[in-house]
Amino acid sequence: VTSYCAPCVYQCESDDNSTSLYGYVYRPNRPSNNDNNNQTNKNSLPGILLFHTGAGPQDLFLHWKAHSLITQRSIFPNGCVVLIADILGDPTGWAWHDRNKYASIRNSILVPDKNGQRLQLSKRIDAAISTLKGQRGVDSNRIGALGFCLGGHAIMELARLRNPDVKAMVTFHGVFDGVHDLSGGNNNSFGSSVKSDNNEGEEKEDNFGTRSDVLVCTGANDPFVPPNDLEGAIQMFTNLKCHTKLLSFEETKHGFTNPAQDYNPSDAFAYNDEAYNKAWGAMLNLLQETIIG
Repeated sequence: VTSYCAPCVYQCESDDNSTSLYGYVYRPNRPSNNDNNNQTNKNSLPGILLFHTGAGPQDLFLHWKAHSLITQRSIFPNGCVVLIADILGDPTGWAWHDRNKYASIRNSILVPDKNGQRLQLSKRIDAAISTLKGQRGVDSNRIGALGFCLGGHAIMELARLRNPDVKAMVTFHGVFDGVHDLSGGNNNSFGSSVKSDNNEGEEKEDNFGTRSDVLVCTGANDPFVPPNDLEGAIQMFTNLKCHTKLLSFEETKHGFTNPAQDYNPSDAFAYNDEAYNKAWGAMLNLLQETIIG
């Protein structure tokens, strides 16, 4: 199986305007046997959302990861459909070159309102889900999502949407700044279960519908993910009744899944091959258990 990619412009509708978002769809480089978008059978393909880093949806790193998922035959024998989702509205790659504009847009979608809600972000994520489900051959009941860096916020907001079709969510060096200002994160009113990598204790099932699984992969030496933010994110996922697992890697910095970070002049970034392989393997196992098995 090889893959092909097509640009995908989709709309996010709000009360007062419509925002164009600029994603990419990857799929196996052969026709699907299932032309009915919503039919669930052995020929339907699982769908995966990829949420980008602060470099935006044009980042070649995300395209590399999308292709690697499509061609992961041991996990996806028939392939899958991947949408690189856009949460910035970036058609040209300005997120990488115009950091002032990036900071302004980031602030506008991440800062919550007085009720602790991030309506712009949630609407953009909802638009991405609908766009992925609308792709030919996608089984709309088997959706997973991966978020890198800035994409950690997207995964957290996706969990807050409680979409029962999204069975698995994973963050890689995801950032969670401002988590304590969000609604639902400072109490245990939802109840749930959380399990760390070395906790084999009994797990509690949720009671609001299909359980969602969350895997948080982070570097212990990541300056962009301080312990207070990480603890807040884990608490948020737990309160939302997600089955949550944390993988924290010692001597590991931000961007540890991207080999190009070895060329980053900042000491805050570094690729870590061992951490990457363990995190990526854990993610593949989770997808196999939730949207493949």
